Amino acid sequence: MAPLLDTLIMLISLVFLGIVGMIAGVAIPGLFMAAAAPWLDRILPARKK
Repeated sequence: MAPLLDTLIMLISLVFLGIVGMIAGVAIPGLFMAAAAPWLDRILPARKK
């Protein structure tokens, strides 16, 4: 019974870490891009129509 519970706990942990990893993979680069946006606008200004 103990190996079954250990496996279940491991699967729940992997699902949780996967969710946290996906959120961090989107949020952390977004924070850096928000900080770098003014500098990028100077380097590559928006095209005028």
